[in-house]
Amino acid sequence: MSHLSTTFRVDAPPDTVFGLIADPARAPEWQTMITEMGDISGRPGGVGSSYIGFYRVAGRRIEGHFIVTAAERPTLHQAAGTTRGGWARWTTVIEAVEGGSEVRVDLEYELPGELIGSLFGILTGNRLEQEFRRTYDNLRELAEAEAEPRRRRRPPPPTGAIRDAADVRTRETPDAPDAPDDEGTAAPIVAEPVPAGTG
Repeated sequence: MSHLSTTFRVDAPPDTVFGLIADPARAPEWQTMITEMGDISGRPGGVGSSYIGFYRVAGRRIEGHFIVTAAERPTLHQAAGTTRGGWARWTTVIEAVEGGSEVRVDLEYELPGELIGSLFGILTGNRLEQEFRRTYDNLRELAEAEAEPRRRRRPPPPTGAIRDAADVRTRETPDAPDAPDDEGTAAPIVAEPVPAGTG
């Protein structure tokens, strides 16, 4: 059995990181050795969901069948997979830290026998470690790029008097475009006082 692991920081919230790891359809965006995805079934990140990935290792195409064996959004994701003559167990733990997330990854695996027994065995192991590092560099960059728009805050509205009814509608009900026109959509009307003793 072989083992690879890494721990790294990401300037993105745990939910963003988990979402990328848990969605197999997005794996080709950051996993360097995946050439394509096969069948995907179940809810992304849900225990029991499964997927097929096609990997390129030492010039050979390997088909891996994975099933999610443990998941707790957004802190834990584990998938176990098999190939013809090999297997892998991939565990990711995500912890919220100030400014983002700390991610710990453990990959235990056994390569197919024909790769272990070939002259490329040692080179394959080194190549896997390099690709493992590159894969998680890609994940960090992708997660941070997706988190960046959320960090941008709109400038505060200008201070001062509200000029018209449309301005009131925009400020008071930004998330309710279908609200009736008589609820918070008209500028307040202030009547001048009526002098006493008239009439």
